[in-house]
Amino acid sequence: MRLIWFRNDLRCHSHTPLQRALAAGEPVIALYVLCPGQWDRHGVAPLRRWYVLESLLELGHTLASRGVDLHVIDGGDFEGTVGVVTDFVRQHNITDVFCNREYPLNELNRDRAVARELEAEGVRIHGFDDGVLVPPRSLNTGKGTPYTVFTAYKRRWDQWMEEYGPQVPEAPRWPRRRGRFVGHDTVDGALSALSLGQAPRALWLPGEDAAVRRLKVFVEEHIGDYKRLRDVPAETATSELSVALSAGTLAPAEAWRAARMAMRDPAAREGAVTWIGELAWRDFYRQILHRFPALAKGAPFRPETRLLRWNDNEAHFAAWCNGRTGYPLVDAAMRQLVSTGWMHNRLRMLTAMFLTKHLFIDWRRGERFFMQHLIDGDFAANNGGWQWSASTGTDAAPYFRVFSPVRQSRRFDPEGRFIARYVTELAELDNNAIHEPWKQPLLTGDYPPPLVPHEGVKQRVEAAFRAARDAWSQQAGERKA
Repeated sequence: MRLIWFRNDLRCHSHTPLQRALAAGEPVIALYVLCPGQWDRHGVAPLRRWYVLESLLELGHTLASRGVDLHVIDGGDFEGTVGVVTDFVRQHNITDVFCNREYPLNELNRDRAVARELEAEGVRIHGFDDGVLVPPRSLNTGKGTPYTVFTAYKRRWDQWMEEYGPQVPEAPRWPRRRGRFVGHDTVDGALSALSLGQAPRALWLPGEDAAVRRLKVFVEEHIGDYKRLRDVPAETATSELSVALSAGTLAPAEAWRAARMAMRDPAAREGAVTWIGELAWRDFYRQILHRFPALAKGAPFRPETRLLRWNDNEAHFAAWCNGRTGYPLVDAAMRQLVSTGWMHNRLRMLTAMFLTKHLFIDWRRGERFFMQHLIDGDFAANNGGWQWSASTGTDAAPYFRVFSPVRQSRRFDPEGRFIARYVTELAELDNNAIHEPWKQPLLTGDYPPPLVPHEGVKQRVEAAFRAARDAWSQQAGERKA
């Protein structure tokens, strides 16, 4: 008996473990282990949990209709998963386990523990890398070290993809039988335990079928304008496929192949190339997390930034969380996040930089807040983005780079359409006043004035980073002495 162990790959297409497990024509069953305790421990957003659970329901029914039993078992957390998988393998006389690799530290430790148990039983484990386009250890510099600068990594990534890029996969050889969805009640119970209103759920369609449709619409209707409009939050210009990619309802290989096909159209080529670059960023952050596991423990990539003396202003943090900073585009972005479970990528950079530069609050607090609300909460991408914005990470924005909230607002939401959508108390202001409402205090109701002035932020940040760097250099000298 062969086992397919599903994790963040809740689909049937472009799924190498599924295809390989079925290829021999031997009996195959599938397993998914729920880990609500792990979700609780890491503050996974309720909307994210809902998306995963609903996608799991679709997967279970799809597999059953094609002759594969899916068993869903509540393992509690990753520690409990080890026993659940081991017991399941013994009970069903499993000889081979097929799964996709995962790269964060907790997932690696879970998989290593499972591997030790199963290998002692003589069970063969077959691991694959469908969660990325280029496996994390495939690309190294000339010195044999990991790439830590994206531009250099992207050049090698492009070369690798030209030579080894994924081909159209073989279709699975489905059994000629009716399968069972064992554990449907377990998933229903987990869904009923969620506290989640109807409004955010109405904005999203979980499951593989919906992800494939969204990809098709994006490639056919929007990818040609992607480069030109991707930074304009009021436009429907991005794919919003990050949730499908992070939960695995869509394979990155499917996304890459669709974009490559779009490149045949000269009008779409530039946008498709730019969008493929975002898939490369996704791989980049995964290889960074895999090669530098301390990042999974809250460490900054740049060691000297451990000595930064962050502010601990709870009122400022609460204002940022609630979209009450007095900067309209920042506040609109934060309200979008809380009300929809998603935020436009340009605005993720802006809000993160505002928290870490204007308010000088520890980036880890913002990273956690995002994960507590994002439907596409992905540890590698979220950590990488926050460290880039805070200037503590690999390939980070220079520490002296500070986005001006007003300049960003005027440039990327010039008519204030996005601001008006989420900061409704400013909706009646004209295209000029809506970016700086403090200049029209009689027209803005209870909308707050700016929490901190933009002037002087760059100088304060530069001084803080210089102090941390100097202190680190001094400590290094003392260690050598």
